[in-house]
Amino acid sequence: MRTVEAYNNWAESYDQVENPTRSLDEKVVRNLLTVLDGIDIIEAGCGTGKNSAWFSQKCRSLKSFDFSNEMLKIAKGKVKNNNTEFINHDVTEPWPFGNNSCDLVSINLILEHIENIDFIFEESYRILRDNGKLFVSELHPLKQKEGSVARFVDIKTEKEIRLVSYYHSKDNFTEAGELAGFSQIEMKDWYDDTNNDIPRLLSILLTK
Repeated sequence: MRTVEAYNNWAESYDQVENPTRSLDEKVVRNLLTVLDGIDIIEAGCGTGKNSAWFSQKCRSLKSFDFSNEMLKIAKGKVKNNNTEFINHDVTEPWPFGNNSCDLVSINLILEHIENIDFIFEESYRILRDNGKLFVSELHPLKQKEGSVARFVDIKTEKEIRLVSYYHSKDNFTEAGELAGFSQIEMKDWYDDTNNDIPRLLSILLTK
């Protein structure tokens, strides 16, 4: 099953089923991205809008995009602020935003599905203004090595769907950031209550 089809199928139950990775990502965003007043944000792979709602309450403008129409329908139902726009677009295609057009790019829990992350970092750098930030929150490489991948039970077929996943190490993320031109890269491991030995998420904050 193609990734876009999988997310269209997952959309209906995505917010309803317990998901420790999703829950921890929400906490990470709210812990690290606190100074959002007066800035313009572009959110890549917004899904059902779990972080869009937080961003839209704080920022000057928010443009959130995703390739799943079903996910976007749910996101639009959560966010009614006039400062927010939702766009159907594939993150692996050239982004529909001008150069130097935002202050923050946020990418959450989608890069495991992307084979070539260099393009994603390059597009982020292109659209960011000077001193702008790229924020990335992803399934930790150690969790990936354990065999953890995004998966869900299709409510129609009751079968487990495991999404296509590509491994990216910390070095891969660093190299992609440096190749794009980012001058500062900060990483942090994030744990949850399910396993104190292996971090669940990796956050990366890059400065243009």
